[in-house]
Amino acid sequence: MATQRLFFALWPDPELQQRLARVAAALLPAELGRRVRAENLHCTLVFLGGVDADQRLCVEAAAGEVRARAFNLQLDRFGYFRRPQVAWLGSTVTPTELIRLVADLGGGCNACGFPPERSPYEVHLTIARKVRRDPGRPPFMAIDWPVDRFALVESLNDENGVHYRPLRFWTL
Repeated sequence: MATQRLFFALWPDPELQQRLARVAAALLPAELGRRVRAENLHCTLVFLGGVDADQRLCVEAAAGEVRARAFNLQLDRFGYFRRPQVAWLGSTVTPTELIRLVADLGGGCNACGFPPERSPYEVHLTIARKVRRDPGRPPFMAIDWPVDRFALVESLNDENGVHYRPLRFWTL
């Protein structure tokens, strides 16, 4: 049975994606890592992995039951995860509405056969991969992101690498 590699995410509009890419370029010299293309920038909420057609219908129905409210996400932290070698933007304070959104989505996905993450949710937006050393913590102007939707996204591989394609959006 064919599967799709799927995840739920906060998906910025193209203008915000371009702004985030400019911040990433200012924070991280090109020689330190491979920046994520602007059109791929997002915050993962729930990673599903391989999903068949019936499971997709189930998780879409679960997403339709989410009743979280819109919120403002302030990206005011720049960080580095050593083991996966990624640089990221995050939030000093994770909005309560975001925690609820992740919990509600996770609960619905669990009922569809996708167990929730064991560790608590920590918002981060990956801006670069294969970052071989800690780039430090240069200051930057915080970015306010008014979040009023989330997406089901497909991860695809092609000759240009990984490409993410939003399949469907839900309004908060």
